[in-house]
Amino acid sequence: MDNQHERLQNAYNDIEIPEELSQASRKGIERGRRYKQQKRGIKMSGLKWTGSVAAAVIISFTVGVNTVPAFADSMNQVPVLGKLVSVLKFTDGSAGGGTIQDGVDVNFISLKHQKNSDQMILNFANSDNTQDLASSYNVKFTDNPYTMTVTVSGARNFSAVKDIETLKESKYVQDAYPLITLDDSMIRFNVTFKEPVAYEVKEYKEPAQVAITLKDKKGDVGEGTSIYSLRTVSEPSGESQGMAEEMLFGLENVRVLKDQKGLFLVEAGYFNTEAEALDQLKKIQAEYGVGDLLFVEKRSSQEIPQSISQAE
Repeated sequence: MDNQHERLQNAYNDIEIPEELSQASRKGIERGRRYKQQKRGIKMSGLKWTGSVAAAVIISFTVGVNTVPAFADSMNQVPVLGKLVSVLKFTDGSAGGGTIQDGVDVNFISLKHQKNSDQMILNFANSDNTQDLASSYNVKFTDNPYTMTVTVSGARNFSAVKDIETLKESKYVQDAYPLITLDDSMIRFNVTFKEPVAYEVKEYKEPAQVAITLKDKKGDVGEGTSIYSLRTVSEPSGESQGMAEEMLFGLENVRVLKDQKGLFLVEAGYFNTEAEALDQLKKIQAEYGVGDLLFVEKRSSQEIPQSISQAE
């Protein structure tokens, strides 16, 4: 208890009050500090301290996190303080949660290095700078290469795009990049892993957050096999990927990937044999009439897609 008390006190004293923070929040923090000074010399129980000063810290944290990203960054080591809503259950690598909303901003993503894991935390805000519930979202894990795609609906802003590069500091992450979408109320990003990972996704409220925990995955990971990808040519990030996705709407396992040279492609599934890939290509030609859009690429199971241009 003494150590916890000391840690809370140190964390509280280290808080820098940003100029942008609202006057009410600044007064709340100052009140907490005056309270502490007035009680100096008087022995307080850990429970009393937790119920007064720590409450001020939590209130200030909630307001500050949703108001000033820099303030949130300064609290990077403080554990998630929201209330647990759910632990996602995945089916075929896909799961989602949240509530239908509009005008949400995924305003920052933080990365925490823990003892045997890394944790990515998505924070939600809106125009009023408060967001209690996460907007509707989906997290999908796929193989070949090992990829996580995060999709948030009802989002009009993606201020956290500035934090995407930070995710590469995780020992599990090879690459991370935003994805274009033609839906202006949806934001997406991909994370490519160096190797298969074990994962757990939890949703929190007050404040609205989604925490993605990554750990080492044990057991056979199926290395060294080949797959046959049904894909488009490589192009710079732009509307071409969004249009290709729309033309393939309804097909399973359609995804956007970045290739070895940093260009982008749309993949309409991958298969164990070339014959399976060609059969699927014929079906797409017959049902969608866009067969000329796609071709088959053979690559190893963990290889990033090759960069293949129209001219080739």
